[in-house]
Amino acid sequence: MSIPWEIKRFFELFPGQTLLIKGRAGTGKTILSLEILKEICDERNGLYLSTRINPEKLYSLFPWVTSVVPEKNIVNATPSKLLKAIGSTGSSRDQIFDFGSALNFFKTVYEDVEEMDNPVMVIDSWNALLDCLRISDQGAALTQSLCEFAHEVGTHLIFISETDSQSVLDYIVDGVVTLRDIEIHGESMGGQVFSEQLESRTAREIEINKLRGVKRSQKKYIYTLKDGRFQYFPSCNTITPFCSKQPSDIDENHRSSGIPNFDEIIGGLPRKDLTLFVVEHGVGPRYIPFLDQIAISLASRGIGVVRVHSIGATFQENSEQYLKIDSIYTFKPKSWITWRIDKLFPTVREYLEFLEHTQKESSEIVELSLMEFRKEYNDFLVKLREKHSNIVEFIGLDTFEILYGQDNTVKLLDEAMQRALENREILVAVAKKGMKSLEMLSKLANLLFVFKDIDGGLFIYGVQPRTGLYNISSDKDGVHLTEVV
Repeated sequence: MSIPWEIKRFFELFPGQTLLIKGRAGTGKTILSLEILKEICDERNGLYLSTRINPEKLYSLFPWVTSVVPEKNIVNATPSKLLKAIGSTGSSRDQIFDFGSALNFFKTVYEDVEEMDNPVMVIDSWNALLDCLRISDQGAALTQSLCEFAHEVGTHLIFISETDSQSVLDYIVDGVVTLRDIEIHGESMGGQVFSEQLESRTAREIEINKLRGVKRSQKKYIYTLKDGRFQYFPSCNTITPFCSKQPSDIDENHRSSGIPNFDEIIGGLPRKDLTLFVVEHGVGPRYIPFLDQIAISLASRGIGVVRVHSIGATFQENSEQYLKIDSIYTFKPKSWITWRIDKLFPTVREYLEFLEHTQKESSEIVELSLMEFRKEYNDFLVKLREKHSNIVEFIGLDTFEILYGQDNTVKLLDEAMQRALENREILVAVAKKGMKSLEMLSKLANLLFVFKDIDGGLFIYGVQPRTGLYNISSDKDGVHLTEVV
């Protein structure tokens, strides 16, 4: 569904519902109104009254509208047409039309399409129409009369307003939604935002101010106007990777990620270099299937994939998708305290408290564990190379920092980068906002992308290279990215 489910439910509750769509120029109000028509109308029973656009231009901009709004149902209410239709002689630019004439005009428009079953009318825009008729001071009364008329005849009515500020109209209509362009900022250490030091991204947000009779699941959603269509992004709880066809390498220096939209953005994952993903607060484990999709894509080509997990990340090794793959390996060294006490300390907080105490009281244990890890891991990679000529590492850097500290995390990553360089392979790493080593780690990456939660949806954007926001979703064909435009 392209529009929030709450809006569709609103129009299903009663006949003659009235909705006000507010927003400044360029926010997509017209597109949203047309998408609503497409979603709730029966075939070709939409009625579109416009003060700005004629039928030819409407069909040119939005060809998909023809199945909902036939040409005879597009009422050209541009100033010259409107004044002629309402009975103006054109003798005076200051001529003011009486309230009754304006109301009769709308009733006449409705009567012309009365033979249709359940017509839905859009007035685009209400402000411009009132200004053209020079009866803005009677706007509230005319709105009230039209709403009563819509209720009486059981016809849904959508008003479009050119402002996002609150007015008396908000109290007259049954529902109000507001479209806005907003600035999204990155996240600093500890979850605090300081916009003066962080690059921002532009996004679009729809706010459901009121919908009488409908309980909102959430108040705001991010949306996009990509390809001239309105598409909202609901809350995302899960993303599901899919074992699809084996993609070919982009070229000799770049491997495909297995996510076509992502490959288009980055040109493929670079060999001999680091691709770093940073996870902001609020994302939780939802980012993991995105990386799983990359791992599955690589493994399906016979490449050995080694997973060294982040804290709280669990690769779904027993799921149906992963049972088909025999080239993905999870490294769980015996030297790691976390693997020895996972049953004793079931929460991350308990892990951190224990490890912090261990590091303060017994730093030599940490050094010994680090030495053992290096040996175990190198031996593990040597054995894998007997099975696979190519090996790709996926490393959870937050695990390293918790166990071995900031400086050792950078050293371990540098060692992994050297292996990638020597073997001409890609290297994928994950860091979390709040890590002490994050600033240094970011400087080492060839590609740097950030996972972010916005209004419950899962998004990603590039810092290097700089990109806009993309929503992350999935279907039977795997993981997809949709640009917020």
